[in-house]
Amino acid sequence: MKDKVELTFGGLFFFSIPSILGSLLEPISGVVDSALIGNRDTHWLAALSIGVILLSSFTWVFNFLIHTSTQAVSESFARNDHNIVVQKIKVALLLSFIIGVLSSIGLYIFRIPLFLFTGATDELLPLVEDYFNIRLLGQTFLIISFTSISILRGLSRVKESFYLIFLTTIVNISSSWYLLNFTELGISSVAWGTVLAGLLSMIIGLALIFREEFIREKFFEARLNKAQWIHFGKNSFNMFCRSMILTSCFFLSTKCASRLGAEGLAAHQIILELWLISSFLIDGVAITANIMAAKFKGEGSESKYQDLKKQILLLSAVIGLSFTLIYFVFSDQLWNIFSNDELVFAQIRTVWPYIALSQMLLAVSYIYDGLLFGLERFSFLRKQMFIAFFVSYLPFILFSIYYNSFVAIWLGMISLGVYRLFMGYFGTKSIGDLN
Repeated sequence: MKDKVELTFGGLFFFSIPSILGSLLEPISGVVDSALIGNRDTHWLAALSIGVILLSSFTWVFNFLIHTSTQAVSESFARNDHNIVVQKIKVALLLSFIIGVLSSIGLYIFRIPLFLFTGATDELLPLVEDYFNIRLLGQTFLIISFTSISILRGLSRVKESFYLIFLTTIVNISSSWYLLNFTELGISSVAWGTVLAGLLSMIIGLALIFREEFIREKFFEARLNKAQWIHFGKNSFNMFCRSMILTSCFFLSTKCASRLGAEGLAAHQIILELWLISSFLIDGVAITANIMAAKFKGEGSESKYQDLKKQILLLSAVIGLSFTLIYFVFSDQLWNIFSNDELVFAQIRTVWPYIALSQMLLAVSYIYDGLLFGLERFSFLRKQMFIAFFVSYLPFILFSIYYNSFVAIWLGMISLGVYRLFMGYFGTKSIGDLN
């Protein structure tokens, strides 16, 4: 591996730092967009919430490209099988391009029904469209760039993936701020910032991948045999189903929040941004779990896998507990980043204790997901997520719809995470096949 790691608490933490920082930077642009827009107008923030959840939902649906690419490349790279590595990279990049183009076209054609279904009122509709249509221009760039970053991580070039995310995040934030304050673009200014950053990220990401000599030499001559497409396609389908369920949960939650008015929707967006900050930070550690579990699976090393599992779960629990303390102590300061509307804060207060207390359990559940990714247990994940949706999430959402309950929306999200913790425990006991 290019970035060495010791299987200790400290070793895994320091190895994870670039991925943690990179994962934190991914939602930072969204946080900045929400903060910039929210301090201008609550209705702009509500419109942004609808546009973001639609685009994020369809991006998350296709994040199987991220997880399956990292797992496939890391396992093959650990075996020093360069031909297979190149084939898997080629499949991932071609598939990301096809999905990016087709999803952009589909989202544009069905944008108005999607806006209305998500809860856009006549007042919000033109604002949502101003933001959404510009963002669609960069949808393909973003999907390819995310896939490129996952490939770099699979090649154990986690520091380079962080530098790439850092650079493009700075471009996103600075261009969004400039366009919002010095042009008349309005809400679409932050969309243009994201498009520019996505284009830059895609170009640099591909350039970094092709710095690897064996990839340059073998990429264009690599033949994509049927077995590679079937194997990658099978894993991708399982992850697509899992991602679809998670995306549906976020989508339905936003839909339910939109029924509570602009203040309820704005409160939901603020909580979602803070929820994503903690989950993306833990995702940085989960990336390490994915990379290392895939490596040890490729090597057939059960003892190293067990050491990894013990230490990385402990690390996630400590990080989750830290977020619980931060969310309780600095709650007012965190909310004020996004808004100064007391009606919005009143909604947040009803659910905030549950959000804060759940952080440690959720953190561990994310790491279990990372281990499952690395062990290539995508079929197990698909089956269990279907059960989780109906058993843990849906009852709370039905309650929310019937009683107009903001609290039930987020209790449903927390319950989903708790179920993922238990299924992760049983699914990651060893690198061997599930019984």
